[in-house]
Amino acid sequence: MELKKPVLIGLGILGAIGIGYVIYWDYMRQNNREFRKKLKRDRKKAEKLRQAAAEVAKDRITAFIKKAVDEVSKESFPTDVAAKEKYFMDQVSNGETLLAEGKEHHLDAALCFYKALKVYPNPVELIMIYQKTVPEAVVNVIYEMMSFEVKKNKAEYFENFPPKDMNVRVGDISESSPMGDIRRGLFATKDFWPGDVIFDEQPIASALDPDLETGDYCSYCLKELSGDPISDDTDLFEAVYCSKTCHEKAMSEYATLLFTNRDKTDTESKESQLVHLVKSGNVKYPLMIARFLAKMVHEETQKVITGEEEEYSTWDHIERLRFLNVPTNDKEINEIKLLRELFAAKVPGMEEFISDERYLMLKGKLMYNSFGISTTREIRKERENSKEMVRTSESSVIGAGFYRVASYMVHSCDPNIMIKFPNRNNVISIVATKPIKAGEELRTSYINVGHRNLESRRNELDSKWRIRCTCSKCLSEESTTEQSSTEKN
Repeated sequence: MELKKPVLIGLGILGAIGIGYVIYWDYMRQNNREFRKKLKRDRKKAEKLRQAAAEVAKDRITAFIKKAVDEVSKESFPTDVAAKEKYFMDQVSNGETLLAEGKEHHLDAALCFYKALKVYPNPVELIMIYQKTVPEAVVNVIYEMMSFEVKKNKAEYFENFPPKDMNVRVGDISESSPMGDIRRGLFATKDFWPGDVIFDEQPIASALDPDLETGDYCSYCLKELSGDPISDDTDLFEAVYCSKTCHEKAMSEYATLLFTNRDKTDTESKESQLVHLVKSGNVKYPLMIARFLAKMVHEETQKVITGEEEEYSTWDHIERLRFLNVPTNDKEINEIKLLRELFAAKVPGMEEFISDERYLMLKGKLMYNSFGISTTREIRKERENSKEMVRTSESSVIGAGFYRVASYMVHSCDPNIMIKFPNRNNVISIVATKPIKAGEELRTSYINVGHRNLESRRNELDSKWRIRCTCSKCLSEESTTEQSSTEKN
């Protein structure tokens, strides 16, 4: 059939339109693909710019924090109460003013609030106030300042401690620890010969075994008594002292604070409950922890009175020591509850300070690091020693002491030093038993080695301190045992 010309033209127009649509939609698809690619490239570019800006801001904040903390560490803060209060109010006021001036002043505001923390008696309480009243971004900067300060102090600590005149330094030990933590030991800084005293050291805290608290030994220095002892009729422990000096030190450092209630008929008082806990269980570590916390309060009080402040506090010293993990059980919970209640009415903020975690850590440090103290001239009666762990090779232990420097000495069944108490008190003396070269590690024995075999020694070390000894004596016996086993097979 022959199509007429108008029809052909119409079909041609429709075809052209169809082709045009195809071309148009193809163009749109390609254009849309290019648009999506461009959009993706723009997003990536924007993200890179955002990340770069964030890095610049982070670097700026980090640089500000480092400089600020360094400057604050060199600043002399007021020591008397009135001056501290004025300084605190000035810093908080400055911080609030800077906050009101806009975000560009937030770093300077954070520095003011950080300085205010330095003189506030309860920093934890102040941080909680900041969290409610200060923008989150500013609080985060304050946290970073605190974190940087802790890291800075840790890095510098062993450059200044122990004091050079103690003839030792603390250094890392290369061998791995079963606990997976960093092991540190004590190294001589000069040569010593057998019999040389390397250093002497006073304890952070010490205590008699509770069954000896009344009678033959000084409650403060643990010296065996001779002559007429000093006693106090109001003392709940019925403790005695070798001298007026020891009695006064005990009262000023811990006894007055711990035992404000001295009514012996009030068996419900927290003071009486502490005495009962210690004596009924023949356990001294809860008492040593209480004395340690009281001495911390005493330290802070002395700083205010004298205006003198040591570079590192007692807490700085002990937080670096290793410790055993103490399980949370009914016994520990009761001890924590009692100490919290004991301190609650005496020192504001101490109840919060004595957290479960902190108490268990303190007890774990005492268990791992305390040395048994032997000051008796002769064993005069049979008695059962306290079951609490102490490092000792003696059988006549009458108490325990917790020491800053001596605690870093590691165990060896083949030691090169011996522990002595030459003044018959709690001052520990580290004496060389072999030639020791500068740079050589000091090794002590945590247990009575005697003629015990390898298995017996390792079992005790593992059960108490989680230690597997690899000293020369143990390795030699291990090799001999393996060789003997091989020959039998």
